[in-house]
Amino acid sequence: MKRIFVAMRILVKFYNQPVLEIDVNDTETGRLYFDLTQKQHKQQRPFYRDTAIYTPGYMIELAHQAKKAFNWNWFSDQYDTSITAKLHKDLENSVGQMGFDQIPEEYDELLYDLHHCLHAIQFGKTTVGRYDNFQIEWLTDEAVPLPQSFEFKESSNPGDLILINPYVGHNPLQIYMENDFTSLGTTSRFHDIIKPAIVLTTGHPQISKDTILRAFLKHDPEFVQLHGQDKIKYYTGSAVVGQVVDIDLLNQVKQSTDILVLDKIEFYE
Repeated sequence: MKRIFVAMRILVKFYNQPVLEIDVNDTETGRLYFDLTQKQHKQQRPFYRDTAIYTPGYMIELAHQAKKAFNWNWFSDQYDTSITAKLHKDLENSVGQMGFDQIPEEYDELLYDLHHCLHAIQFGKTTVGRYDNFQIEWLTDEAVPLPQSFEFKESSNPGDLILINPYVGHNPLQIYMENDFTSLGTTSRFHDIIKPAIVLTTGHPQISKDTILRAFLKHDPEFVQLHGQDKIKYYTGSAVVGQVVDIDLLNQVKQSTDILVLDKIEFYE
């Protein structure tokens, strides 16, 4: 019998793992996100890399590849936020400026791994394990505008479905959490479009928009004057558009000792 869902629902299945069911909010943004992601899935297989492999040791392996491919010096004895913020500028000035469609396909996976490994280990991850967002995406520049009706949330919960950050640059919340206020002209990007992806966040505690705005005023008042306080506050927070149905199943999948391999994704209404 065909399953019928009242809400927009996405099912994610990994080999030898339980099915994860994700409900998408019945909002203008939720509908745009659901339709775009479903459309992209029909055209292209999504890209998934198990974040369990992201460790400082793997970062060194990637650094050798980055040196050979781009002549980037990503070697370091540590990868805390003071280091990763500097290395991230290479990504901002390459794929961040040109987009994936302008990067030779042979470098797609290397750039993907460099970016996500960098963020995975910057807060002290040293061993194999999944401590960051659970993320499936399509390596494309396909996108639709974010509606003006959307509201960014000051907090998010584990298992919330969030819109993927559509840029290599960082939104105001991420800049604040990583204390990366250098070169805001290239680092800061406002989350104004929707891209196809499935991202289940680990969540973050409530941080008020005013707190983050004050940090921007302190570190770069000229940037605030350029864009305006209202714009910065509007684009501050988590872009929550849904939630996983069973957080216990999600935790079970994330705690698996097996390397996760994506089997299939299904969309239901």
